[in-house]
This record gives sequence, C-alpha cells and structure tokens, in this order.
Amino acid sequence: MYFLQEAPEFCRVLTIKLILIIITGCSSFQSDIDRFAPGRWEVASNEAVTLFDTHFHREVNVRVYYPADANKQQFPVIVFSHGAFCYPQQYRNVTDFWVSHGYIVILPDHLDSPNLGKIDPKNLSILLKSRVADMSLVLDSIIDIERAIPDLSGHIDSNRFAVGGHSLGGFIAMVKSGLELKDSEQDPGVIFSDERFDVAVIMSGVGKMEQMTDDAFDGLTRPLFASGGTLDVGNIGVGEIYPWEWRMSSFTLSPPGEKYSFVLDNADHYLGGQICRENRGGSEDLQGVSLVRAANLAFLEAYVRDDADSKSWLVQTNWLNASDGRATLESK
Repeated sequence: MYFLQEAPEFCRVLTIKLILIIITGCSSFQSDIDRFAPGRWEVASNEAVTLFDTHFHREVNVRVYYPADANKQQFPVIVFSHGAFCYPQQYRNVTDFWVSHGYIVILPDHLDSPNLGKIDPKNLSILLKSRVADMSLVLDSIIDIERAIPDLSGHIDSNRFAVGGHSLGGFIAMVKSGLELKDSEQDPGVIFSDERFDVAVIMSGVGKMEQMTDDAFDGLTRPLFASGGTLDVGNIGVGEIYPWEWRMSSFTLSPPGEKYSFVLDNADHYLGGQICRENRGGSEDLQGVSLVRAANLAFLEAYVRDDADSKSWLVQTNWLNASDGRATLESK
C-alpha cells in the first residue's frame, strides 16, 4: 500500500492493472477447477421404461437419467451402450456427471445386461446386431420415452444426439458412428451407421476385429473422443491379449478431423471398479473418473453445444499438470 500511495500516477495505474490481471487469472483458474465438479442440475431417473423392437421381437428396457426441475430448458440426449455383461447403472459415476451439466442420458439393457439374468445361449448369435439395433430404437422411440416420463415433456432436444459406450459398448458406438462391419448391408432391419448421432464418446473401445471390413475405421468421420488407460489391455475371448494401444484405435485408425485421444497412465479397464462392475479392476481410481468425465464433457460441450470455450479448455489445459502426470491429450 505504501508503494501505491507514493508512486507516480503511471506506476499506480500499472500496478492496479497487474493486480487485475492476477485476479482475472485466479478467476479463470477457478473456472477450470469447476469443470471437474458436478454441474447445477440435480439428477432424476426412471429405470423402467420399456420399448419394443419389432425386428428382434423383444422388449428393451431403458434407463433414463435427466436433469430435475428443468423449467423451460431443452437438453441434448446421449445414448450410452454398456460393456459386455456390464450393469448399465454401474456407469453413473460418469453419466450422472453428464446429467448434472444438462444432458439426458439413456442406457438400454442390452441382451447381455446382468439385469436380465444370464443370457440365453440362443441369443448369442444376435447379440451384436441386437445391441446395434437398441441404440437406434432409442432415437426412434424418443416420443414414447417422453410420454412415459412426463417430467421430460418438452425438455428433449431432438436435434442434438450423441452416442457413447464402454468396451463392447464402445464398439457399438463406433458402429453407430460409421465403423463398417462386413455384413452392414445384409440386414435391412438393423440401422448400422445412424446419421442422427452427431458425435461419439468411446471409453476403452476396440481395435481391428474379424467382424470389421479392412478399412472399417475410415468411416469414422464425425467428431469423436476416445479414452483409455495404460493398464487397459484388450481381451475379446480368442486367447490373444492386445496392448492398451489397441483400445485407442478409434482415434489412431480413423481419419483426421475433430478426433481426440485421452490416455491415463496406470488406469485399468474398469477405473478400479468405478464403471461396469464394482468388483473388477485394481484399486479404486476416483481421480481417473474425475479426469475422464471432465475431458469428455468438455468435448460434448464443444461439439454438441458448439461451445468454443469448452473446446479451448479441452485443448489448452495442461493435462499432465492437472493429473499429477497421468493424463495425455492428443488431437488430430
């Protein structure tokens, strides 16, 4: 204070400007920290909405999580595909975070969901196609879902859809985003690539598989965010164990253009039991969950809501510093 009182006018002005810069910088840093925190919306849910798939002649239960007390606002929709034999409700550490920031998240119980009991062996042959069909069935049934949940009336933004998934569900999300399968044109009852999905969030996806065409990943032309960990090896039941890099193929093998890779050092497939199954993976990785969901939310905000600030935050954040040296973000 003595300096401000005794300094010439130009010095006082300069000092005040410096103080304002420091204060502004602190405010910006605080905003960055807030991006890791839940948003303003309380999470409401309905886990017992039933749709009917006329192609496979089966009822499909969907779990719907949405912002409570929405007033007159509309929210984009994320349709999320759970991992193989995973509980869809076990992803709430991620999906509730999205909802708290103003998204409606819908998760089908696929045929292999443990909520349905042990899968009938005769259904294994249609598992992949039924999963693919479930995702478009949700979009086809948006009006029915809205009718089943009166709190959603008028709050679904039917012009903004994202697809997401974990593990096998990540594979399904890629298929809905343009990844080509060998029999993609052989079943008129199943929509494979669905143009209504604008962007994809892939958690611990898959690499080259026998079901894919040789240039399958060339079809992934829409914005895409892929995440995985260095302990996240690939195992598809054929005996071969793939390195963690295989799970990042939706980024590495797809064409350039609005693609993001987010890799966490020392993170496993289940983030320490925080997603899919609580009894799988290593030690609980709450930091990993916080980092992944903050980063993929920024991607969603940037490309679903066209929010330039979120895109800047995503690409300009020093992720190594923010994660104690664990996280690496790449884009192309």
